Formats: sequence, C-alpha cells, structure tokens
Amino acid sequence: MAEQQRGCGHRCALLAQFWGVGLWVYIFVDCIAMELGRGLQPFKRMDLTGLQWAGYAAIALSLWLVEGVRAFQMSFSPMLIRRARELKQDSPFWEKLLAPFFVAGLVSATPRRLVKSWLLILILIPGLALSVPHLPYPWREAVDAGVVLGLGWGTAAVAYFWLRGWFGPGWPTISADMPASRTKPIGNLQEGREPLAESA
Repeated sequence: MAEQQRGCGHRCALLAQFWGVGLWVYIFVDCIAMELGRGLQPFKRMDLTGLQWAGYAAIALSLWLVEGVRAFQMSFSPMLIRRARELKQDSPFWEKLLAPFFVAGLVSATPRRLVKSWLLILILIPGLALSVPHLPYPWREAVDAGVVLGLGWGTAAVAYFWLRGWFGPGWPTISADMPASRTKPIGNLQEGREPLAESA
C-alpha cells in the first residue's frame, strides 16, 4: 500500500512538472506563431530602404540579445527548469495544481523573485501590448521579428535545460529562489541524471 502511494505521488509530481514547464512552452510557441507572419512582412513586400533594413535588423537583433540570450537563456529558462525540479511528491497539492505559476517564481518564492516575476507579468507584457501596436510600419514588424527571435531562443533554452537534466550531465545550478522555510540541501546538482521528481 505504501509502495502504491509512493508510486502515485511520484507520477503526480512528474505530471505537475510537465504541466508547469509545458504550459510555458505552449504559450511561447503560440506567441511565436502569432507574431511570425507580421515580423516577416518586410521580406514579403521587399519595400524597405537600406536605412530601414538596417533599423529593422538592429531592433530585431537587439531584442534577441536582450530577451532571448540575456533574459531567457541566462535567467528565466534555467530558473524555470530548476524550480520544476522542486515539485516533488511531498510538495503541497496546490503547488502542483498551480505548477505554471510555481515554476515561473510567481508563488512560493523569495520576496525578490516574487517581485521580479510579478513585475515582468504586470508591467512589461501589458506595456508591450499597449505600445507596440501603435508603432508604424516597419518598426512594429521589426519588434515582432525580435520577439519571435527572443521567444524562439528562450523556448530552445527551456528545451535544452530540460533535456540536459534528463539525459545530460545535470540540472541547472541556478538558485531555485525558494522561501527560507523551504530551503534544504539537495545534494550536488551537477551529478543528477535522476528524474526531476525524486523519491521522498
């Protein structure tokens, strides 16, 4: 009976991890699909001047570097996977249910992580949604292309860290930003080829 409960808890933890990470991947891919067509408009119309092409490239590449490399690859993507690893069979049920919020640091996190994550959701995303649609052609298209590049790179980084944990040398060593009451040593993350959900 105890063995059955342990097996069920392990499966529930794995489902929560896939639910948490999977929803974010779905959101990113959906945004890429929505923005891709508009971002490619200048290539279909081929009506930009040389200066406009240079501006388009500068904006798109800047967003790729800032959003894709700096924000996603170096911060959000490894944090997402690292926090997914904290969803274990003894985690509270509500954390498993709200796994997408948990892995993104929107709940059960240090005060600093909570502020950073919620500011990103409440300020940056609405700010872009309100400002970008008012940009004239081709600058809105340039921003959309940059968003596609950044989100594409970020999604690839999530997949990389996820697969690296399962099949490679180990999980990201970035802090999980768990609250002090939940912090406990978990061993050497570099060694982990074990599944995300560890046995209690």
